[in-house]
Amino acid sequence: MFQTIVMATDLSPAWDDIIACGEEFRDLGCSRIILTHVIMARFFSGTEAILREDAREKIDFQSKLLESMGYEVHVEMPVGAPAFALNDVAQGYGASLVVVGSHGRSLWRQALLGSVSNAVLHHSRVPVLVLNVELLAEEGTATCKLKIADILRHVLFPTDFSSAANRASDCLVELAGKGIEKVTILHALEAAEHLPVSFVKGEEATATACFEALEKRLRVAGVTEVSTYMSRGNPISVILGFLEKQDVSMILLGSHGKGYTAEVLLGSVAYNVARMADRTVLLIPGAGS
Repeated sequence: MFQTIVMATDLSPAWDDIIACGEEFRDLGCSRIILTHVIMARFFSGTEAILREDAREKIDFQSKLLESMGYEVHVEMPVGAPAFALNDVAQGYGASLVVVGSHGRSLWRQALLGSVSNAVLHHSRVPVLVLNVELLAEEGTATCKLKIADILRHVLFPTDFSSAANRASDCLVELAGKGIEKVTILHALEAAEHLPVSFVKGEEATATACFEALEKRLRVAGVTEVSTYMSRGNPISVILGFLEKQDVSMILLGSHGKGYTAEVLLGSVAYNVARMADRTVLLIPGAGS
């Protein structure tokens, strides 16, 4: 499914933890890794060569480790804004996934999902996997603790039934064959309190029909446990509230939805869930991204 993956390393110790988990990406179908470190030298014109040379030893170490696992590895160190540089690398190699890392609710996660990674999430034309590094390694070591099988154990799929969400559901069904044990399909009835009762009932009936159709696809694909959850309220609040009650291992959702979120990712459901949820998140861009 994800045969070629771009790993967006920042060469930090957190990325040593991710690289140490490299074997796990084989469970997603990966055989080729594009190890990419973006040189952001826009404020230091003429320093690109120095920054690239400073990064060489660490990125070579990470590259050799991945090669020792049997991967075909290519190293890229483009200069520019990460959002566009990573897109260029992904498209140049025909990659189907970009992997970035985060540190739970820490300040490092806030920085990651700040201006740099917000731009990556906003502009990415391929799926983006935001890994929670705190769940991937034991403290003080670079030994992987969490397996892809654990990440896929219980997937939460928030959907607004838009075309972008339907594209994300296709990815979810395809991932089912990689070992997903349980899926919860979630739909938030936004602004339902301001709408006529008859309209809300119609929305609920439509959602129920969509639930049933997707549940059937997932069961055929091999998911043994599928449940649905529908609640009135703001989608972000509904999703985060659900996470407080349930043991979810990964959130998969489309990065664009209905209304304003189809055009603006900053402040959207997808971005805020990635920023606030203490889980691994897989964002699937819309067809026109």
